[in-house]
Amino acid sequence: MSNNKSQNETELKKEKKTVKEAETSILITLYMGLFLGMVPVIGFPITIPEMGSKILFIGIILGIAAFISSFFLGTLFGMPKRNNEKESDYSLNNSLVEISDWLTKIIVGLGLVNLKEIPGFLISLGEYVKASSKYDGQLLNVYSIGIVIYFGFLGLYIGYNYMRLVLSNKYKYADDNLIRKELEMANEKINEVKEEIQQKDKKIIQTQSLVQEKEQLTKSLMTKVNETSMSNTNFETVVQKIITSDEIKKGKENIKSDIDKMIDEAKIKLHKGLVLNHEDPQKGQWQSKAVNNERELKAAVTEETKGLYQIKLQVISTDPKNNPLKDGEYILFALHNTFGNPPFKLVKIDKQSAELNFYSYGSFTVGAFADNGATELELDLAELPEVSTYFKTH
Repeated sequence: MSNNKSQNETELKKEKKTVKEAETSILITLYMGLFLGMVPVIGFPITIPEMGSKILFIGIILGIAAFISSFFLGTLFGMPKRNNEKESDYSLNNSLVEISDWLTKIIVGLGLVNLKEIPGFLISLGEYVKASSKYDGQLLNVYSIGIVIYFGFLGLYIGYNYMRLVLSNKYKYADDNLIRKELEMANEKINEVKEEIQQKDKKIIQTQSLVQEKEQLTKSLMTKVNETSMSNTNFETVVQKIITSDEIKKGKENIKSDIDKMIDEAKIKLHKGLVLNHEDPQKGQWQSKAVNNERELKAAVTEETKGLYQIKLQVISTDPKNNPLKDGEYILFALHNTFGNPPFKLVKIDKQSAELNFYSYGSFTVGAFADNGATELELDLAELPEVSTYFKTH
């Protein structure tokens, strides 16, 4: 940044020096031109004692008029065109440039059209000056025409070069200052916006950190709470109890094989679900029906605190009189994959109902096997009525 600043200052000094040299050169040319022009302007009237002062005054007026008008014309021809970038937020005013361009074209056009008549105009001017001054000498015509031509070209030359070498650089310097100030203001605004964005990013990071800490705390709390309430429903524990129970001795050897079959099929569904929908792997794997074959999977959600919910799952018969659930059989509940590996829970039917209670920090889809795997049930907890938006989206 300091190198760019010093480089800009060096270039600025060079520009100022160049403008100063050009201005000096033009002033020297102007002085020399005026000196050479004033020699005949003053010399001719001296030769006419009787009315020299009058002719001298007319000559000075003609010289000034020709110089000023030609000087203005020269500035029009030398007016620089400003190249504005359309992408820039700051727009410079080009009205004067457009007017000068328009006037220049008109003057050149009229000059070309009336080129043949210009000598006649000059002769008429000489005759008019001669008649107005009441002097009969023909040299007055030459005197008047010479003054107009000389000071006209001198004014045109000085005006053009003054505009090109001095004024145009001063205009550029002024415009550059305006643009630089505009850019500095824009940079300040950009820096302010960047600072605001950085502050917002810090707040977002802090909020995300707090949310992650809260979610981690909720998960830890949920795991601790679920360890006791769900330990008896782990399928390894249930299978071990079946093997050591008296049910095998009572002719119910098929219970273990039915449970093994349900577990194997549930693992296949879980593997497929993780591939298709990792966020909710049980979704769409259990025929997407909460009621099937006169069996119903129900759920009740109780919000302990935001981010911690007690969930009660229940499988019942919709026709308990004619097609009840059989006491002693097992219901397999397939939970989200964060509830263990694999996330299956076995609940024994008691009094025509199988219930599973646990804690969760958000919603997911639950699958279930009933009737020893003959009936599949599925329930998306996010679709339950009267649950919070936070629970649905987490």
